[in-house]
Amino acid sequence: MWFVLKARPKGERKAVEELRKAGIEAYCPEYKIERFNKRLKIRKVTTLCHFPRYLFAKLEGNDFGAIRGCNSVIDVLPGYPMFPQPVAAVDVEALMDAQTRKLFDDTDEARRLRGETTKNTLKAMRKRLKGKKVRVTDGPFTSFPGEVEAVHSLDRLRVIIDIFGRPTPVELRTAEIEELAA
Repeated sequence: MWFVLKARPKGERKAVEELRKAGIEAYCPEYKIERFNKRLKIRKVTTLCHFPRYLFAKLEGNDFGAIRGCNSVIDVLPGYPMFPQPVAAVDVEALMDAQTRKLFDDTDEARRLRGETTKNTLKAMRKRLKGKKVRVTDGPFTSFPGEVEAVHSLDRLRVIIDIFGRPTPVELRTAEIEELAA
């Protein structure tokens, strides 16, 4: 059974290391972010904990004394005076799977692995479509020309359509429009 442990501030990695030395399986969900330093013109990848100060430990039985004996571990949630509550193994395994598939990471390598290109990121889509002339291809406004006013997400955008001589904002899915040649 998996349990959630509370660790000292910035002590998650040390707690995982000490738990493993004690023979307890431990897991701390992490993700990577890539930052660009404008002054030095370099990219730096930083690894951060997904849940700061919290980690997971797999225990067989009720050997909570061994966990509390490790440095950097403060308590087993929900904490004293209540008895520790287990977490579903499916949830912890889903976190592990997502981390190995780099779903949490915000790096160029992870984006390429997930199939994200600069063409289908939200920032690039906003830059490409904002103010662009489009034609509605599906729904009640089929074949109406319009202009993209705002891009809310990769799937939703607001288009200004001229209906009866008045500009009218309409919320549409990205699949319902086609870009017109400029």
